[in-house]
Amino acid sequence: MNMKYYRELNGWSQQQLADKLCVSRPVITRLESGEQVPDLSYILSLCKAFNIQIEKLLGATHQTTDSIFEESMNYTIEHPLTPIVDYLCKQPRLVASIQTLLKLKAKERRIIEDLIITTIEKSAKLAE
Repeated sequence: MNMKYYRELNGWSQQQLADKLCVSRPVITRLESGEQVPDLSYILSLCKAFNIQIEKLLGATHQTTDSIFEESMNYTIEHPLTPIVDYLCKQPRLVASIQTLLKLKAKERRIIEDLIITTIEKSAKLAE
């Protein structure tokens, strides 16, 4: 599951990751589905490809939004960003898209931000 998370966080398809690891795409599918348990060489290759420490890939350093707030000294029980951060943690494709958005020039970014805001507002009105 972590493997898929980091793959999607990087915006890679299964084929792109397979190419980086010099394996076939079905190997990536089996690893992500849990059908195949990765050996140490795969784990190390994945860490190198994702540029993360092995503990992160294995989920040994999972950090909740609560601990993030504690570390940044902004922790409150009812922080308004908590549900947003929790949502983003579960949406790696959205996070990757937002990271791409942040790389755009301010004018281009504002146009896309306006489109997103308008889409959300219109969707909310339709849901009422």
